[in-house]
Amino acid sequence: MLKKLLATVAILSTFAVVIACGENTPPKGSHEPVKPAAVPAAQQPSAAPPSAAPVTSSSTSSASSASSVAADLELAVTLKDENGDYAYDPEEITIGTGQTVKFALTSQGEFHTFTVDDLDIDMEVEAGDTESLTFTFDEPGTYDLICIPHESLGMVGKIIVQ
Repeated sequence: MLKKLLATVAILSTFAVVIACGENTPPKGSHEPVKPAAVPAAQQPSAAPPSAAPVTSSSTSSASSASSVAADLELAVTLKDENGDYAYDPEEITIGTGQTVKFALTSQGEFHTFTVDDLDIDMEVEAGDTESLTFTFDEPGTYDLICIPHESLGMVGKIIVQ
């Protein structure tokens, strides 16, 4: 009886080790976040277009720029969460086809994402931080912008590329 119990424990232990050592795939679209300098709100357009161009990020905590792509437009976007009102400001961004935009994404009091699945954009912004994202919008269209943890609470927007 004791031999059967020990054999069962050994088999289950081996099985647990095999499962624990399985492949761990990183999440889709993960980027090294970098914090940029603040961008004046006066430079914000009402909407922005997406493209399949490369996504780069940079941080204010880094002395060097992570992107060698020159931006045609700098846009400050606030990821709002005050009083339970979750929203992007601006909610709708319009950008010209072929434009390269440097976003300064500032989160107020909670963790947020700036996610556009159709463009493989998925930036994470910690509470109180500002992250930089540079992206060239090559394809015209209307793209859904979501905050993954707060989409069901209405934190959605649109990027329109014309």
